[in-house]
Amino acid sequence: MMSYPIIDIYRAVSLQTIQPALHFTSGDTGVKLFSNDGKSDRASNITKLELKNRSATGTGVQREWKDCAWKPTLNEVPLDFPLERTRREINDASVEEVVKRITNCLRLLSIEAKFDGENAKAKCKTSDMVGFRIRLFSGKSSNRDPIIVEIQKRSGSPFCFMRVCKKILDAAEGAEIEPENLPARKRMPPCITNNPVANMKCLQNVNKQDPQEEVHVGINKSLEMLRSKKKDVNVLGLENLCFMTDPLKTRPDMAIIFCKAIIFGQHCTEIQEEIGVMLQNDAFLPEEFEVHPHKELFDKCRHLALVLLSNVLTLTHQDGCLSDAIQNQKWFTEFLIPSLLDEVKSFEISSNNAYEAACGLSSLASCSNLARSVMHENSAIDDLKSANQFAVVNHNLLASETRTSLALLGHPI
Repeated sequence: MMSYPIIDIYRAVSLQTIQPALHFTSGDTGVKLFSNDGKSDRASNITKLELKNRSATGTGVQREWKDCAWKPTLNEVPLDFPLERTRREINDASVEEVVKRITNCLRLLSIEAKFDGENAKAKCKTSDMVGFRIRLFSGKSSNRDPIIVEIQKRSGSPFCFMRVCKKILDAAEGAEIEPENLPARKRMPPCITNNPVANMKCLQNVNKQDPQEEVHVGINKSLEMLRSKKKDVNVLGLENLCFMTDPLKTRPDMAIIFCKAIIFGQHCTEIQEEIGVMLQNDAFLPEEFEVHPHKELFDKCRHLALVLLSNVLTLTHQDGCLSDAIQNQKWFTEFLIPSLLDEVKSFEISSNNAYEAACGLSSLASCSNLARSVMHENSAIDDLKSANQFAVVNHNLLASETRTSLALLGHPI
């Protein structure tokens, strides 16, 4: 029996009011997962605390989303505060206009943001896990001009950060920003060649590894990292699986072989269990989880697990084998679809995660009557509509994908 350290930590926190010591033991994960024969591999009980901690929009509850949720109060730059080079001074524009430009840009670029009006800050994260902060300062107290917009990188790729940063600063000055209809990870890299690298003359006499053996080795290495008790190693294992199932990161023919192996291969049950651990509900109390030292790693694992599912479901749907998997494996209907809907309902926590989940639901709904039936039974229409209402004014990609999912379920908007 494998041990899952995250779960034991969560349980310790949920049962105690004092800070628990970190320890690792094997045991029940609290997630209901199924093997191909339909038998439960793990306990099926999810605690009430876990369900309570999902701050999702209730079924049937309608809520109006304002055009701008950021009402910052600007202060001058402190004397001992060094500004980043990634900043702009905006002249001849009111605070309201600058804020409107920035928030509209974040929507068009599908960047999730949490706003702090009192400190004039916005905590942002892109779909490719680039984290940064936007902060506004006023000019001199005599005329309050110019408005200073500063952006600080916190995590992720420097190249991706600079690409997004320039667009936000340009938008703050009044430039028109084109909406992004694909996440950054799905866009064709500028350096990619027109022909496969394997067709290059210099590689014609090179002995090529058997594709099935390559897939077997790759999945085994990834699983070895996922079994680790170290969270950063788990992240590497998930990243490896995401790259292997991405036709832009590996050969398209190899990507589909990897995806089929994840769904039908000898390690499919273990991979499903590992994904279930990543997607299960957080058992930390909200105020405790927000300050947990490994929260960023937990969040990254969850996001990568959803990206992996999105990759696998998209490619297997295109290949035509996803429908059979849904029909023959209860894991899809009894765990995966409800879990993806939970992510969609949590659009306010992470609109990027909700988008990846909506992509997975679209793939499932487009190829299986059974999947559509299960979604209807789990109130998918209400959840998708709520997410769409939020996304229309906050997240362009999520708005588009929820519209697609609703159309596939027979409720176009």
